[in-house]
Amino acid sequence: MSANAVLDRPMTVAGFLDWEPGDGRRYRLIDGRPVAMAPGSEAHGTVMSAVSGEIRSHLKGNPRCRVVNEAGIIPPNQDRSYFVADVAVTCLPHRRGRVPTGEPILIIEVLSPGTEAEDRNLKLPAYQTIPSVREIALIAEDRAAATIIRRTARDIWTVDAIAGLDTVLQLGSIDFALPLAELYRGLDIAGD
Repeated sequence: MSANAVLDRPMTVAGFLDWEPGDGRRYRLIDGRPVAMAPGSEAHGTVMSAVSGEIRSHLKGNPRCRVVNEAGIIPPNQDRSYFVADVAVTCLPHRRGRVPTGEPILIIEVLSPGTEAEDRNLKLPAYQTIPSVREIALIAEDRAAATIIRRTARDIWTVDAIAGLDTVLQLGSIDFALPLAELYRGLDIAGD
């Protein structure tokens, strides 16, 4: 089936994962429709790499958990949405051939001006429906700031906002702390 024929009707996640657009672009699936993903900025890639690398190094002490970049996320009870999170951590054993990231405990999105509204208004509520998710971090790419959304033992979500190069990103789901100054090292960001 041609790519155009597929785009004429909504897709399921299974159809999306089998779909090969052939245009070299990356896509996510939103309400049954493939949506192209714009390339990230240099700052986006730097922040994503920094947080991913620091978490990977930290997880060496916990061999059952691992970090996944560009993690495929399927919200529960949805067969028409497939999101791509910048970074996720899962403790589910790896299975060869699996495409979506299974049972993420932590999801991180690096916010850019073009994706922030989607990340906050569409992806965040969907991520909160995933039973395994304990924390979601939204990290700004252009200023030293982050929002950490945590699930409590009573299944209530709390929000903690931090800002400034002198603050520390703390992620209890993996017992991890990283100074924002280290996360943004080498970047020309607002308020720097």
